[in-house]
Amino acid sequence: MSDSGTSAIQEVAANLYKIKLSMPFEPYHINVYLLKGTNRLALVDTGLPMAWEDLQQGFKALNIPFEQLTDIFLTHYHIDHIGALSSLREAAPGAKIFFHQLDHDFMRYRTAKPQESNEAMYKWLLRNGAADLGGDPAGFPIQMVELKPGDTLVEGGEKVSLRNETDGWEVVWTPGHTNGHFVLYNREQRLLLSGDHLLTTISSNIGQYPGSRPDPLGDFMSSLDKLAALEVDEILPAHGHPFGNHRHRIENLKLHHRHRMNKIIAGLEHGPLTAKGVAHTIWGDRLKGFNRYLGLMEVLSHLERLKLEGQILAEEHEGVVYYRQN
Repeated sequence: MSDSGTSAIQEVAANLYKIKLSMPFEPYHINVYLLKGTNRLALVDTGLPMAWEDLQQGFKALNIPFEQLTDIFLTHYHIDHIGALSSLREAAPGAKIFFHQLDHDFMRYRTAKPQESNEAMYKWLLRNGAADLGGDPAGFPIQMVELKPGDTLVEGGEKVSLRNETDGWEVVWTPGHTNGHFVLYNREQRLLLSGDHLLTTISSNIGQYPGSRPDPLGDFMSSLDKLAALEVDEILPAHGHPFGNHRHRIENLKLHHRHRMNKIIAGLEHGPLTAKGVAHTIWGDRLKGFNRYLGLMEVLSHLERLKLEGQILAEEHEGVVYYRQN
């Protein structure tokens, strides 16, 4: 099935609705998905806080009251995926949350120990030659997901049946974009709700930062292999249009990141550079505002992968890390 790009609400599979919500920053929209079962009604992601009215309108257009919502799947902790959760909790107090343990752990640390977290961020900037950026490079505003009785912290492999035993959704852990990112797979219908892991035309940010797993790009590549082994007819992403041929898309993503690593190695040809220096060899002065942090995180995940592959070396001088070809 295809997305016309004009409708905010679309039935993309039987009893599965895509609700397109706008965002004020790229990629300017997010798709949340409503899954209608026999006795259960599930929403996958929530949109930003400012998208609450649009989400209300979407439910109203489908003639579905929020009180019927039984389950809320949060694919990862980024604000465009969980931002409207507090409003949704009030409107649907009986709905149970599914959220990954690792993302919950990361958010709990950031919110419980803000000073320690901010100090770690600043030291991270210093080590990578980017102290001039200042501020908080953590990635996205942190909004804690408060758990209630009945909520589930998943690890991957959990199965949720909305209609019957043969119509179930499986939680597949796909770390890379965040520590606890997960997708939902319906083996019977050969559908994949891919969150930010598999997107139509872009790659989500794969970054290394304080609190991330040690090798995010390696995690991402392994997660791609995990999804390539699944039988899927249609991918339903959080951003962009639904698409098919997921294995072709996966190979393109692998090539994209390998090309990025090759470009990084070439950038080190004339001598050692900090991570910030490496980022400049890729994007020059094009990155502005928060994108400078995203670029730094992206570069660091690729540098770590290259280190693990033995293609580059890291050396520390006076508290700053420099990378050079091996």
